[in-house]
Amino acid sequence: MIARFRKSPFQSGSVRKLKPILLAVLPAITMSGCVTMTAKLPTLRPVSSLVTHIMARATAVDALISRVQQRLEGPHPLEKEPVSIGGLGPVRLGMTIQEAANAAQVSFVVAPMTQSEVCQYYLPEVYDPDKAARIGSIDGIGLMVVNDQVIRIDIWPGSPIKTVSGLGIGSTVAEVETVYDGQIEATPHPSTEGSYLTLTSDATGSNLYSLVFETDKEGQITQFRTGQFPAVTWFEGCS
Repeated sequence: MIARFRKSPFQSGSVRKLKPILLAVLPAITMSGCVTMTAKLPTLRPVSSLVTHIMARATAVDALISRVQQRLEGPHPLEKEPVSIGGLGPVRLGMTIQEAANAAQVSFVVAPMTQSEVCQYYLPEVYDPDKAARIGSIDGIGLMVVNDQVIRIDIWPGSPIKTVSGLGIGSTVAEVETVYDGQIEATPHPSTEGSYLTLTSDATGSNLYSLVFETDKEGQITQFRTGQFPAVTWFEGCS
């Protein structure tokens, strides 16, 4: 029984013959494995670029959170101000853009729609003095500025702003005519199949300012504006 576990001459000889071969091959196998493992290691990005990337993402997330919080808190105080013949709350026609920013406690940026260096639209944004940064936009308001003077204020779709008489986006032609009985001039609106409803200059008590409402084919206000003549009648804005 013990003899069955003894190494045979053939086995011992075979191992002795294989040993030099294994000693020669093993270093090559080891080097090949190291090269393969090295090739699979990813190229590491510099720590500085990773930090810059993380900071940029954090800033973007912070701005998004601020905008969401702003909307959850409700309209900005400027959006609660009424439009009158001559201005929007504390923002009055004839002010410089800086005076308008100070009055409304917001910052203003030039709108992408601006077509001229002489006539430009400015859009209001919420400014955080603690962070010294703009943290959110106020949609639906545009100030037309010529020679650094506010000459027109537009209220666009989506804005909750209303006139002193309670007219706003979604109000009807009938409501406008009721408020300004006999003082509205209606002209066709080629783009919406509705009308331009212009408060006549005599009705404003001045030849300088007026209100213009734009309606769709259903007879609802889609946008409106207050401004100086003739800028308030420029149907394509600054273009």
